[in-house]
Amino acid sequence: MKKQNNIFNYSAGEFAFGYEGCKKCYYDKKVNNIVLKTSFPGAFSKFDREHKKYYNNKSSKIISSSLDEGVIISNYNKKLSSKVLHDNKDRPFTLGGYIDGYIKHKNSYTVVDFKTTTISDNQPIIYKPQLQSYAMIMENPSEGSLKLNPIKNLGILCFEPSNITKVNKSDCEVKMSTKWYDIERNDEELISYITKVQDVLYEDKSPPSSENCNICKFKKEIKNEQ
Repeated sequence: MKKQNNIFNYSAGEFAFGYEGCKKCYYDKKVNNIVLKTSFPGAFSKFDREHKKYYNNKSSKIISSSLDEGVIISNYNKKLSSKVLHDNKDRPFTLGGYIDGYIKHKNSYTVVDFKTTTISDNQPIIYKPQLQSYAMIMENPSEGSLKLNPIKNLGILCFEPSNITKVNKSDCEVKMSTKWYDIERNDEELISYITKVQDVLYEDKSPPSSENCNICKFKKEIKNEQ
Protein backbone atom coordinates (compact mmCIF):
# COMPACT_ATOMS: atom_id res chain seq x y z
CA MET A 1 0.00 0.00 0.00
CA LYS A 2 1.26 3.45 -0.89
CA LYS A 3 0.28 4.97 2.42
CA GLN A 4 1.14 8.51 1.35
CA ASN A 5 -1.57 8.20 -1.29
CA ASN A 6 -4.06 6.43 0.96
CA ILE A 7 -6.74 8.01 3.10
CA PHE A 8 -7.54 5.93 6.16
CA ASN A 9 -11.17 5.87 7.23
CA TYR A 10 -11.81 5.39 10.93
CA SER A 11 -15.04 4.22 12.50
CA ALA A 12 -15.71 6.22 15.65
CA GLY A 13 -16.20 3.04 17.65
CA GLU A 14 -13.04 1.23 16.57
CA PHE A 15 -10.51 3.06 18.73
CA ALA A 16 -11.48 1.71 22.17
CA PHE A 17 -10.99 -1.99 21.42
CA GLY A 18 -9.19 -1.79 18.08
CA TYR A 19 -6.22 0.53 18.33
CA GLU A 20 -6.19 0.39 22.14
CA GLY A 21 -6.72 -3.38 22.16
CA CYS A 22 -3.78 -4.60 20.06
CA LYS A 23 -1.84 -2.33 17.74
CA LYS A 24 -0.53 -5.25 15.67
CA CYS A 25 -4.04 -6.56 14.95
CA TYR A 26 -5.18 -3.02 14.27
CA TYR A 27 -2.29 -2.45 11.83
CA ASP A 28 -3.00 -5.75 10.06
CA LYS A 29 -6.66 -4.80 9.69
CA LYS A 30 -6.15 -1.24 8.47
CA VAL A 31 -3.01 -1.68 6.36
CA ASN A 32 -2.94 -5.34 5.27
CA ASN A 33 -6.70 -6.04 5.29
CA ILE A 34 -6.15 -9.05 7.56
CA VAL A 35 -9.19 -9.51 9.77
CA LEU A 36 -10.13 -12.41 12.06
CA LYS A 37 -13.89 -12.05 12.26
CA THR A 38 -15.47 -12.18 15.68
CA SER A 39 -19.16 -12.14 16.55
CA PHE A 40 -20.88 -9.48 18.67
CA PRO A 41 -23.28 -11.01 21.23
CA GLY A 42 -26.86 -10.53 20.07
CA ALA A 43 -28.02 -9.61 23.58
CA PHE A 44 -26.04 -6.37 23.45
CA SER A 45 -27.62 -5.43 20.13
CA LYS A 46 -31.04 -6.07 21.67
CA PHE A 47 -30.22 -3.88 24.65
CA ASP A 48 -29.08 -1.14 22.26
CA ARG A 49 -32.34 -1.25 20.29
CA GLU A 50 -34.40 -1.11 23.48
CA HIS A 51 -32.40 1.82 24.85
CA LYS A 52 -33.00 3.80 21.66
CA LYS A 53 -36.69 2.93 21.58
CA TYR A 54 -37.29 3.90 25.20
CA TYR A 55 -35.42 7.22 25.23
CA ASN A 56 -36.51 8.56 21.85
CA ASN A 57 -38.46 11.86 22.10
CA LYS A 58 -38.11 12.01 25.90
CA SER A 59 -36.72 14.91 27.91
CA SER A 60 -32.97 15.12 28.48
CA LYS A 61 -33.72 15.35 32.21
CA ILE A 62 -34.56 11.63 32.23
CA ILE A 63 -30.87 10.99 31.52
CA SER A 64 -29.42 13.49 33.99
CA SER A 65 -30.66 16.53 35.86
CA SER A 66 -27.32 18.20 35.04
CA LEU A 67 -28.20 18.41 31.34
CA ASP A 68 -29.92 21.44 29.87
CA GLU A 69 -33.52 20.85 28.86
CA GLY A 70 -33.85 19.26 25.44
CA VAL A 71 -35.40 16.45 23.44
CA ILE A 72 -33.60 13.10 22.98
CA ILE A 73 -33.43 11.88 19.37
CA SER A 74 -32.39 8.21 19.30
CA ASN A 75 -33.99 6.89 16.11
CA TYR A 76 -31.44 8.18 13.58
CA ASN A 77 -30.11 5.05 11.84
CA LYS A 78 -28.14 6.37 8.87
CA LYS A 79 -24.37 6.12 8.75
CA LEU A 80 -22.42 9.29 9.51
CA SER A 81 -19.38 10.29 7.47
CA SER A 82 -17.01 13.25 7.64
CA LYS A 83 -15.39 15.27 4.93
CA VAL A 84 -11.63 14.75 4.48
CA LEU A 85 -9.82 15.95 7.61
CA HIS A 86 -6.09 16.24 8.40
CA ASP A 87 -3.96 15.25 11.36
CA ASN A 88 -1.18 17.33 12.92
CA LYS A 89 1.23 16.16 10.20
CA ASP A 90 -1.18 17.16 7.41
CA ARG A 91 -2.02 13.55 6.57
CA PRO A 92 -5.63 13.07 5.41
CA PHE A 93 -8.23 10.85 7.06
CA THR A 94 -12.00 10.50 7.32
CA LEU A 95 -14.30 9.46 10.15
CA GLY A 96 -17.54 7.50 10.10
CA GLY A 97 -19.96 5.61 12.30
CA TYR A 98 -23.47 5.20 13.64
CA ILE A 99 -24.69 7.41 16.45
CA ASP A 100 -26.94 6.14 19.26
CA GLY A 101 -28.57 9.49 19.79
CA TYR A 102 -28.33 13.20 20.42
CA ILE A 103 -30.16 15.82 22.44
CA LYS A 104 -31.61 18.82 20.67
CA HIS A 105 -31.39 21.82 23.00
CA LYS A 106 -32.65 25.32 22.23
CA ASN A 107 -29.35 26.53 20.72
CA SER A 108 -27.02 23.52 20.75
CA TYR A 109 -26.72 19.71 20.74
CA THR A 110 -25.42 16.98 23.04
CA VAL A 111 -24.09 13.67 21.67
CA VAL A 112 -25.33 10.61 23.60
CA ASP A 113 -24.10 7.02 23.49
CA PHE A 114 -25.71 4.10 25.34
CA LYS A 115 -23.36 1.54 26.86
CA THR A 116 -24.33 -1.79 28.46
CA THR A 117 -21.24 -2.21 30.60
CA THR A 118 -19.81 -2.04 34.09
CA ILE A 119 -20.41 1.35 35.68
CA SER A 120 -16.95 2.73 36.29
CA ASP A 121 -15.27 6.12 36.25
CA ASN A 122 -12.85 4.65 33.70
CA GLN A 123 -15.57 4.38 31.03
CA PRO A 124 -15.38 8.06 29.93
CA ILE A 125 -11.65 7.63 29.31
CA ILE A 126 -12.20 4.50 27.23
CA TYR A 127 -14.93 6.00 25.06
CA LYS A 128 -13.71 9.60 24.80
CA PRO A 129 -12.27 9.22 21.24
CA GLN A 130 -15.56 7.68 20.06
CA LEU A 131 -17.75 10.51 21.35
CA GLN A 132 -15.29 13.19 20.24
CA SER A 133 -15.28 11.59 16.78
CA TYR A 134 -19.07 11.76 16.51
CA ALA A 135 -18.97 15.47 17.28
CA MET A 136 -16.24 16.12 14.73
CA ILE A 137 -18.11 14.15 12.06
CA MET A 138 -21.39 15.99 12.52
CA GLU A 139 -19.77 19.42 12.57
CA ASN A 140 -17.70 18.49 9.49
CA PRO A 141 -20.00 16.15 7.54
CA SER A 142 -19.53 14.85 4.03
CA GLU A 143 -22.23 15.73 1.53
CA GLY A 144 -25.55 14.21 2.60
CA SER A 145 -24.44 13.21 6.10
CA LEU A 146 -26.18 14.54 9.20
CA LYS A 147 -24.98 17.99 10.29
CA LEU A 148 -25.40 19.24 13.86
CA ASN A 149 -23.83 22.52 14.94
CA PRO A 150 -22.87 23.56 17.53
CA ILE A 151 -22.27 20.43 19.59
CA LYS A 152 -21.52 21.64 23.10
CA ASN A 153 -21.67 18.45 25.18
CA LEU A 154 -20.84 14.74 24.93
CA GLY A 155 -21.61 11.84 27.21
CA ILE A 156 -22.31 8.16 27.74
CA LEU A 157 -25.24 6.64 29.61
CA CYS A 158 -24.08 3.37 31.16
CA PHE A 159 -26.40 0.47 32.00
CA GLU A 160 -25.18 -2.26 34.32
CA PRO A 161 -27.39 -5.29 35.12
CA SER A 162 -27.67 -5.49 38.91
CA ASN A 163 -30.17 -8.21 39.84
CA ILE A 164 -33.15 -10.26 38.69
CA THR A 165 -36.33 -9.03 40.34
CA LYS A 166 -38.98 -11.38 38.97
CA VAL A 167 -38.96 -14.78 37.27
CA ASN A 168 -41.65 -16.96 35.72
CA LYS A 169 -41.65 -19.84 33.23
CA SER A 170 -41.23 -17.73 30.11
CA ASP A 171 -39.37 -14.56 31.13
CA CYS A 172 -37.74 -12.55 33.89
CA GLU A 173 -37.24 -8.93 34.87
CA VAL A 174 -33.72 -7.60 35.22
CA LYS A 175 -33.01 -4.43 37.15
CA MET A 176 -30.25 -2.24 35.71
CA SER A 177 -28.29 0.53 37.36
CA THR A 178 -27.63 3.61 35.23
CA LYS A 179 -25.13 6.45 35.34
CA TRP A 180 -24.47 9.41 33.05
CA TYR A 181 -20.88 10.46 32.39
CA ASP A 182 -20.00 13.79 30.80
CA ILE A 183 -17.13 13.64 28.30
CA GLU A 184 -15.03 16.65 27.45
CA ARG A 185 -15.30 18.06 23.93
CA ASN A 186 -11.75 18.69 22.76
CA ASP A 187 -11.05 18.65 19.01
CA GLU A 188 -7.33 19.33 19.44
CA GLU A 189 -7.03 16.31 21.72
CA LEU A 190 -8.81 14.10 19.17
CA ILE A 191 -6.60 15.28 16.30
CA SER A 192 -3.50 14.58 18.41
CA TYR A 193 -4.86 11.11 19.19
CA ILE A 194 -5.52 10.34 15.51
CA THR A 195 -2.03 11.63 14.67
CA LYS A 196 -0.63 8.95 17.02
CA VAL A 197 -2.82 6.32 15.37
CA GLN A 198 -1.62 7.35 11.93
CA ASP A 199 2.01 7.33 13.09
CA VAL A 200 1.55 3.60 13.73
CA LEU A 201 -0.23 2.91 10.43
CA TYR A 202 2.31 4.81 8.35
CA GLU A 203 5.16 2.61 9.58
CA ASP A 204 6.55 0.07 7.08
CA LYS A 205 6.23 -2.77 9.59
CA SER A 206 3.50 -3.71 12.00
CA PRO A 207 4.10 -3.10 15.71
CA PRO A 208 4.70 -6.04 18.08
CA SER A 209 1.80 -8.06 19.41
CA SER A 210 0.14 -7.12 22.65
CA GLU A 211 0.96 -9.57 25.44
CA ASN A 212 -2.72 -9.88 26.30
CA CYS A 213 -4.07 -10.25 22.76
CA ASN A 214 -5.90 -13.58 22.42
CA ILE A 215 -6.09 -13.22 18.64
CA CYS A 216 -2.30 -12.95 18.36
CA LYS A 217 -1.91 -15.92 20.70
CA PHE A 218 -4.31 -17.94 18.54
CA LYS A 219 -2.43 -17.02 15.35
CA LYS A 220 0.85 -18.03 16.97
CA GLU A 221 -0.55 -21.39 18.05
CA ILE A 222 -1.85 -22.09 14.55
CA LYS A 223 1.52 -21.17 13.05
CA ASN A 224 3.38 -23.45 15.47
CA GLU A 225 1.13 -26.38 14.55
CA GLN A 226 1.84 -26.05 10.83
